[in-house]
Order: sequence, then structure tokens, then C-alpha cells
Amino acid sequence: MTTEAKIGLLVPGCFAGTPPSMQDFTQFFRRADELGFDSLWVIDRIFHDINILEPMTLLTCAAAVTNRIRLGTSVLLFLFRNPVQLAKTAATLDHLSGGRLTLGISLGGRDFEFGPMGIDRERRVSRFRESLALMRKLWTEDNVTHHGRFYDMDNVTVLPKPVQKPGIPIWFGGSAEGALKRSAELADGWVGGGSGDNDAYRQTWQKVKDYAQAAGKDPESLDSGRLAYVYVDQDRDKCRQALVEFTHAYYGPQYDVDNNCVFGPAEECAAKIQGFIDAGAKTMILGPTWPDVDQIERIAREVVPLLR
Repeated sequence: MTTEAKIGLLVPGCFAGTPPSMQDFTQFFRRADELGFDSLWVIDRIFHDINILEPMTLLTCAAAVTNRIRLGTSVLLFLFRNPVQLAKTAATLDHLSGGRLTLGISLGGRDFEFGPMGIDRERRVSRFRESLALMRKLWTEDNVTHHGRFYDMDNVTVLPKPVQKPGIPIWFGGSAEGALKRSAELADGWVGGGSGDNDAYRQTWQKVKDYAQAAGKDPESLDSGRLAYVYVDQDRDKCRQALVEFTHAYYGPQYDVDNNCVFGPAEECAAKIQGFIDAGAKTMILGPTWPDVDQIERIAREVVPLLR
């Protein structure tokens, strides 16, 4: 792949019907690795009325059958996971994959999800900050002692440590002003979700860079990503219908496929993707509707060569 931007794939993980088989995913992962895609990314939802596969399990399956491609979460609902357990899980996956993990995280899910998960929504920001600091400490130190507002421990060690030093890269998701500021100050990168045009992305990414500058951090040191659901085919109506069925099952009927998604002939898809790259996306995360090898081959062979 010759474009300056990195081109990754969002692993389809939500399904109104029966999810794909292990064989479907295995073929998808292996072919993505062979085709030269930069990365594979997974989504996260705990509660929903459709089938959504657990992301770290899915990434482990990908790690087992690939050799080169990076593995990422876009994004993990961080507050719904114990940071000590997640430190262990992520470090293990980083070890088994040879240092290929990027951990994208967010503040949390929808309002109704906090109660069933035993999380006080009103204290979510302070919990997020403490959990993040604790996880990073467990990745880099032994005999950790931590007495915080939410977690209390003496002389604990989590092994193995991540392969990547000083730790696994962490990206933040979210578009609220507070999330953008935290991304600039605390994260290694920021990833935009699958809504909005390239002008909106450019403006939001500029805010992250401005916050980084204000915090005394080099804005260029931050990675940036943008998720876009995609379907490549000469038949635009076929593409649109597939994306409507897929995204509406996950987001609901209010999701605007025409403005948010990338679909149609390769030239049209490349032009829309290029718009996000020009707006500052260093990694494009392209999401097909199914682990369809033919679809990702079309992206690699027909769309990516048109990108600058």
C-alpha cells in the first residue's frame, strides 16, 4: 500500500442476525494481513439488542492467525473493565502478538449502562483518570502500591509486561470537549467515530492539536484515526442498502448513511476517504459490513491505489 496514510480495517463485530463463524473471521484476518492493511480494529458494546462480539476475544483470534498487522480497539469502554484485569489482558495480548496492540479507550457507554455495571456515572471522569494511571503503572513497574479513590492495593505486580515500551499505545475516542482535551493531554492518539464529514473531522482534530499545544505537548506526536463504514461496488443502491441494514441495526434509524458512509464505485470511495486523510487522519479505519474477503480485496486493489 503506497498511500502516506495508514489504512486499517474495522472488524465487523455487530450483527442483527447470526454472527459469522470462526472460519469466516480467520479467512478475513489472514487475507487482511496478506494484503498489507496496517491494522485491524474492533468495537465494544456491553449491552445491545443485537449480537456484538467481545472485542478482546476477537482480537486474540486475529493475533493467532496473523503475523504483521497491528491490532486495535476503537474503542474499548474503559470504565466497564477493571483496570488491573485489563492491564493483564492487554499485556498478554501484546506479548502473544509480538507487540502489535493499540488500545483505544473511551470514558464509557450510554447513560443506562453505568448502573448495571456498578459504576457511578457522576464520578466517571475521576475514575477514568485513576484507572488509566494505574494501568500504565502496572505495565511499567513491579511491586505497585496504589491508594486512590477507587482502587487500593499494596505491593502488586502484573506480569508479563507489554512488549512495547514504555507501554501499549493508548488512543482516546469521543467528541465532547472534555474528551478532546484529555486526548491531547493524556493519550498517544485520538480516533474519530463514524459520523460527520471531513470538515467536521478537521475542526475536531484541530481542537485536539490546540489542546496539546496548550499543554506543552508536540501536536505532531499524536496519532489520529477516523472510522468510516465502507462498501465498494459499482451498484451504489446495493452498497447503500447493505450499509443501511448494518448501521441502523447498531446505531438506529437516525444514522445518516449518505453523509457518514463511504460507498459506491472505487473512485467515489477513494475521493471520500482522501477527504478525511487531507483533514488530518493518519489512520483510516474502514469498516465493511461482514468479514468479506472479496470486499477487502476490492478496497486494497481498487481504492487504496487511488489515495495519495
